[in-house]
Amino acid sequence: DNRSWNCGAEGDTDDPEILNLRFRMIRNACAVLMCSRGTPMFLAGDEFGNSQYGNNNPYCQDNEISWLDWNLLEKNRVLFEFFKFMIQYRHKHPVIRKMLPNAVCGLEPMLTHGVNAKEQYIPNDAKTLAISFAGYNPDTRMDDLVYVAVNSHWEDVQITVPELDCHLAWFLSVNTWGDGNGRYCYPEGEEVRID
Repeated sequence: DNRSWNCGAEGDTDDPEILNLRFRMIRNACAVLMCSRGTPMFLAGDEFGNSQYGNNNPYCQDNEISWLDWNLLEKNRVLFEFFKFMIQYRHKHPVIRKMLPNAVCGLEPMLTHGVNAKEQYIPNDAKTLAISFAGYNPDTRMDDLVYVAVNSHWEDVQITVPELDCHLAWFLSVNTWGDGNGRYCYPEGEEVRID
């Protein structure tokens, strides 16, 4: 049973709005996967947009449906770079992958919430989910803090991030929506305007 959404057009399309939405959904899935506990698993070719023409069960197909189209690697280089960044991000933040000793800043090791970080209640019909990971990284001798917010709704939402003590501040590392210039990843310390 395939319950995926085609973003408004069945199969291949040249419509830039539909293509942008499809690639944003791929970035969303990659970001959630790489910011999840456990072993991340994706299919060969996901990193450059190999869709298998929408066939999620092509094991018996010995044709272009199941073959990797390596031309997509250059065509979708920005998506490939996003996957690389997310893999590096996951590696750089061990608190995503495993429990660490308690953070010095006092933030709970793992908290889930909706749009307001001060409320643990998440309604059943919520379209926004957020999770924060916190722990002390003995390798860097610093707290490792990661906050992930996922909005599955087509409308914007306003979120409240957890408050931090110890003169710490949150900064944006990844934005799957992009900044309009094809940028989705931001180096640490770079200021980013969010509209």
